[in-house]
Amino acid sequence: MAAVCWLTASRPLRAEEFFAVRDQNPLLRGFYLPLPSDTRLGAGAALSATLLISNTINVEHTSRESLFVDGESDALDLAYENALTGQWRYRLSVPIVHDSGGFLDSAIDTWHELFGFRRGSRPFFPKNQIDYAYSGNGRIDLNHTQTSLGDLAADVGWYAADDARRTVSFWGGLKAPTGSTADLTSDGAWDGALWAHAALRWTKWQFAAELGVAQPFGDEIFAGTAHRTSGFARLAATRATGPAWSLRAQLDAQTGHVAGSDMRFLGPSLQLTIGAVRRLRGRWRMQMGFTEDAAVNTAPDITFFLGIHD
Repeated sequence: MAAVCWLTASRPLRAEEFFAVRDQNPLLRGFYLPLPSDTRLGAGAALSATLLISNTINVEHTSRESLFVDGESDALDLAYENALTGQWRYRLSVPIVHDSGGFLDSAIDTWHELFGFRRGSRPFFPKNQIDYAYSGNGRIDLNHTQTSLGDLAADVGWYAADDARRTVSFWGGLKAPTGSTADLTSDGAWDGALWAHAALRWTKWQFAAELGVAQPFGDEIFAGTAHRTSGFARLAATRATGPAWSLRAQLDAQTGHVAGSDMRFLGPSLQLTIGAVRRLRGRWRMQMGFTEDAAVNTAPDITFFLGIHD
């Protein structure tokens, strides 16, 4: 409690543009999707920890593929970054993932029923169970609670421009297979990514965009059919509401990962994130909000997140 009181002494909000969130699809999370770039060139050392709780149920069948995903995952994304030299920064990140039946099924189903939203397959399956299953291009069968370290990623960025009004940077990264393919926290291969980041800042508003490509150098989950280039993009708009708070809307999109698959859950995805940022003492800030599958059934039904960032 003393630490919370110390941190919540607010100061003016700095210019950060993105939430530290990414697609938590349990079947695709082992493939490299970099965290957003969200630090100024001269920021020095920076730490972040973001807890994401995702809940989903997805059922799909075709003549040659079958997919059933029902469960809840808790991911803790840890990141450290610092300046290298001149116009360069580096970042190290790793997730810790826990899969279980969770506790949100009843609350989500009640919410959908209360407001007349589509309940999908939720009424037809037991609550709070874990079952990640897929057959077709490979086979997946995870039906037990597990906790696993994910893949370690190292990113390097070059800042072409960075001042009070704008930031333009170009990034590249590599992911090492430190996670587990059995627990779906790794694709069992080294992956790479390249992306560009741009941000514009005014007194009350901030806008940012990222565009990039990711390339797995192998695939031990989908029998090699996910060993192909994918694209990703992010857009965010932030509005400061005072010296301590700001509100943000963010869109995250990806192209499909698994070649030849007709499963919507394995194809292109679009997610909408809504949340707030609270400025804390010094450089610290807290992020909170939720992410929905803006394109239905292309990503987890709902993800709640809470992060602390230096």
